[in-house]
Amino acid sequence: MKEVMKEIRARRSVRSYLPTPVTKEEMAAILEAGNLAPTGRNAQNLLFVGIVDEDRIARVKSFLDGGKEYYDAPSIVFLFERKGDNLTAQNAGAAMENMMLQATSMGLSSCWIHCTVARFETPEGKKVLSEVCGLDGDYRLVETLALGHAAETSAGKERDERNTIVL
Repeated sequence: MKEVMKEIRARRSVRSYLPTPVTKEEMAAILEAGNLAPTGRNAQNLLFVGIVDEDRIARVKSFLDGGKEYYDAPSIVFLFERKGDNLTAQNAGAAMENMMLQATSMGLSSCWIHCTVARFETPEGKKVLSEVCGLDGDYRLVETLALGHAAETSAGKERDERNTIVL
């Protein structure tokens, strides 16, 4: 239990990254952690696409007029809904947390980025995602994750003890 709490306490939303690439092996481990997250009724309705290729990242950032939303992270994870499910938001939340904790345990940093999802819901955005991610079919983007090596770290913010009650 102590090891899990160590990672939970260490995890931060990082908004400044070094250009050091994330390896395919590191990305595979992070995506596996996401895929191992629980899903309602074991629906397993999510698709995880990790982008480490510089040209693909450049295409995403070009579509986003520079991609400042990703804070210069060298890698991005796209989390898609493969099939509709009324618990997709909960499933995605569990998967995102698993991936962020796995990244932390590997010495990598991350930041959950939701603000780009609407941009990718446009016809042009869907075309970019289809090209960048190599997807055929009707997938719906639900979340994204910036991933890389932190350029700077923070101590984090104190949590309010009144947020938890044990009876």
